[in-house]
Formats: sequence, C-alpha cells, structure tokens
Amino acid sequence: MNYGLRTIIFLLTSFFLPFVFASAAGAQTMSNDNYIIKMQEFNAVSGISTGENYKLRSTANNLNLGILEGTNFKVRMGSENLTSAYPFSILLSPNVTDFGTLSPTNPIIRTVDLSTNSETVYGYSVIVFENESLTAALSVNKTFIPDTTCDNGECSTEDASEWINALTYGFGYRCDNIAGVDCNSSFAKVNFYKHFPNIANNDDPQSIMAGVGSKNKTTHISYKINISGTQAQGIYNNVITYIGVPNF
Repeated sequence: MNYGLRTIIFLLTSFFLPFVFASAAGAQTMSNDNYIIKMQEFNAVSGISTGENYKLRSTANNLNLGILEGTNFKVRMGSENLTSAYPFSILLSPNVTDFGTLSPTNPIIRTVDLSTNSETVYGYSVIVFENESLTAALSVNKTFIPDTTCDNGECSTEDASEWINALTYGFGYRCDNIAGVDCNSSFAKVNFYKHFPNIANNDDPQSIMAGVGSKNKTTHISYKINISGTQAQGIYNNVITYIGVPNF
C-alpha cells in the first residue's frame, strides 16, 4: 500500500502600527444616536465605548519612551521600534514526504528539518496545522488514516504522550532540537508524540517551536504512521502548514 504526505510552508509577519497624534490633548467625547465614546490620555489612546448591546474598554501603548525609577524598581514605558540586523526566515527541507509502502503494525517514521533564522528583539514562534487527516486520494467515502491518540489514548493537539506500541495506529509527529532549544517542551521525553490540529475539524493551530531571536535554530520534525490490518489500500495524502511568526 502506498501512502503519501505533502508538506507546505507559509510565512506570516506581524508588526506594530503606532497611533500618531499631532499634539497632546485632553479628554474628548464623541457620540451620536447609537454610541458614546470617551477617550482619555490622548497621547496613549484609552477609553470606553458603549452602546445598547456592548461596552468596550480600549487601550494602547504610550508612544513617549521613558524610564520610571524607584528604590526597588525600574519601568521602561512606551513602544520601541527596534530593528533587527537580520531578516526573519524559515525553511522546511524537504517539503514533500513520501512514506512509500506501508505494512500493518510496522510503523514508519520520516524526518524533515525545520530551520529558522530570527534576531527579532521579541522572539518568534512557529505554528502548525493539517488541512485534514491523511485521506485516500480516490476514495469516494473519504477513507482516511486517523490521527494517533498514542498508547494511552490521551495525546492530542496540545498534549504529547508516549507512542511505542506497534498496535497503536494513526498519524502523529514530534519535534527534536538540533540547534537551539525551541521545540515545544511537551516533546522533552523520548517517543512522545502529538497529532496535528485538523482545520477540517475546527482545531486551533498549535505552536511547535518558539524562542528568542537567534540565527540558525534547527529542529527535526518526525512524522510517524502506523496502520492496522484492516486499513484500506490506496494512496493517502494531506497538507501540513507551518507558519513562522516573528514578534516585533
């Protein structure tokens, strides 16, 4: 039986867009028949918006940089626009994984390298999800290989558990540090796996690695498949999406 897994990578960049005002001002109230908005501290943006069905309090950072100091504390205020000397990049290699021919109760593991290059001041994260379970390409009834729940039946998109039993079936993954220590801490124990968040089931994407800015962070991502003797023959595939998010 042939089973295939395709992986695809996307890059998402977040940024801070400051509010800019021509000059400092006092509190101001804006209203019409449907709402009242009261704003204070115009140099920072804050206030309460109200209506018949809602009440919203809003705040934003002070743009005036400065340091407050006391006997036992020091507080830095404002939003600094600190630039990085290096761009943020993320690389997955290879981006297509072929599991070849599978046989029941004989798990197969394939490994890809996930590397990041980030010196953003506030760090970065990589989130991951699958578009669906491994699904037979020509299946009319959506035949699929289920996501693993590990040996104790308790591993999930968030929690990792041990998976060593040859009679535990499904598809899962783990993350191992090669350069750096940015893999999610739930993978600290050997042979601990999770399954990918499934967007088709409305699962939330999960962080697979995160850390402070640094060049050349590398991890091994291990995909593991094990099938039962009743698994239908066919070519199975899905798409795993990795999104790198630098913080600014």
